[in-house]
Amino acid sequence: MERTMTGTDDIETLAKLLDDFPITMVVTLDDEGHPVSQPFAMQQQHHRFDGDLWFILSAESSTATRVATNQVVNLAFSANDSWVSVTGHAELTTEQSYIDEMWDPSVEAWFPGGRTDPSIRALIVHTDSAEYWDTPGSTIATVFSFVKSKVTGAPMEIDNEKIEL
Repeated sequence: MERTMTGTDDIETLAKLLDDFPITMVVTLDDEGHPVSQPFAMQQQHHRFDGDLWFILSAESSTATRVATNQVVNLAFSANDSWVSVTGHAELTTEQSYIDEMWDPSVEAWFPGGRTDPSIRALIVHTDSAEYWDTPGSTIATVFSFVKSKVTGAPMEIDNEKIEL
């Protein structure tokens, strides 16, 4: 079932879904307009989702270079029986307070010079819209729905929501 959602409850729904996804594929566009994907860990530990998603990257990275040219991005999430696609526009910043807020020991593996490394950038994706697909219940329920679909010929039920922020 597909429907479009808007509003505060939808942000909360999306926030709950995103809690299950520690890694996302960040999709940017190259100079010729072709999509390029790269995995990133989300840095949401100290910042509850309010429409923005936070990441840390190097200014020298190809992702930072592409975002500087074209701010349109897509974030693709997948885990177990849920999938989320977020479309938005990206902002690169050197604002130290953002970097400090997102800093944790896992980031230090990429930036051994610490949180004041001059190449660190905060990447903030301002969500324009999102869409998610969620199968009902557990894996057993999903398998049951699949078998039921095959036996009855009726399409498998998957929740599908579009959210405009």
